Amino acid sequence: MIISALVKNGKAAQIMQEPVQPPQTIPRRNLILLAVFAIAALVVGYFGGQTVERGRSDSPQTKLQLALQAFRSGYDQAALSMLTPLADEGNAKAQYWLADIYENGLGVKQDMKGALVLLQKSAALGFVPAERHLGELYLQGNETLQDFGQAQTWLHKAAIAGDGIAQRQLGHIFALGLGVTRDLPQAYGWYENAVLSGDGLARPMREDILSRMSPTDVAKAEQIAKHTANEIKPAKP
Repeated sequence: MIISALVKNGKAAQIMQEPVQPPQTIPRRNLILLAVFAIAALVVGYFGGQTVERGRSDSPQTKLQLALQAFRSGYDQAALSMLTPLADEGNAKAQYWLADIYENGLGVKQDMKGALVLLQKSAALGFVPAERHLGELYLQGNETLQDFGQAQTWLHKAAIAGDGIAQRQLGHIFALGLGVTRDLPQAYGWYENAVLSGDGLARPMREDILSRMSPTDVAKAEQIAKHTANEIKPAKP
């Protein structure tokens, strides 16, 4: 039926008369050029990928991750050798962890003086764990001279950055009047924010302070807690 319809329209004859076109071929020269370009692309891609991978493995972040992996796996000497150049380059995290190695004498002779220097450098760069630990050392006075002023300064920096432990330690300073006038509402304010930051140890301390305040002081303490919460700006991880 289809063929008869085509014949009736005169199309079948036309189709039969049209010459069949031979398939087009690509000149040999063009094929050679295409092959050359393909090989060049593969070579560039390979060596480019190698460069990127090498760049990634040489990045400070990758080196730090490898150093911390060695440290947590108990390879203290390896961690020491990897952290030292990073700390010398001003990497705050490397300085903090290297300070931990020297403070605790992990694979190296204990050097509290060197640890303090590294902690101070790390804290000066705004690394919150270093700020808090430096404040704790000055507060306790076990490994260095006790200095409540320095303790409050560094703990306050860490507390404002959202560190719950530092907030609790500040509450302790005001609750006991360590280098400052004893101030229960102020202590409550820091304990309350420590609890909100997830520090469980601050909860019973907050309740103890609350039980020892007058209604007037409680109202004042709640205002201080709110004001302090507005000042806290959690640091980026």
